[in-house]
Amino acid sequence: MRRLVMLALASTLAGCSMDSTGPNGPVTGTYTLRRINGQLLPYTLPSGRRLISDQLTLYSDGTYEDVSQYSNAASTFDEGDYTNYDGAITFYSTSGATYQGSVTQGVLTQIVNDYTQVFERD
Repeated sequence: MRRLVMLALASTLAGCSMDSTGPNGPVTGTYTLRRINGQLLPYTLPSGRRLISDQLTLYSDGTYEDVSQYSNAASTFDEGDYTNYDGAITFYSTSGATYQGSVTQGVLTQIVNDYTQVFERD
């Protein structure tokens, strides 16, 4: 019985992909933010800060970097790890935050703190 359970578990895990591919090819690469909550950039946040660009890079080793630029010349940087299961991505920031995303045909949609962000692969 134990052997049967282990075999079933191994078969289930084999069906999940933790590599850098999704249903439409690799998810790795650099993505540029195009829209937040349906609005084109630049985007004015509730705080009054104006986001003018954002570049998200997914590396084949399961890490990522995200650089945001604001109209006042300030920038923010985030990095961490990600897991990919057939295009469904979970991001684990070194800041402790965890958020979800998905990649389909070169478009990465990410949900962070009630913001839906749409990136396109460069």
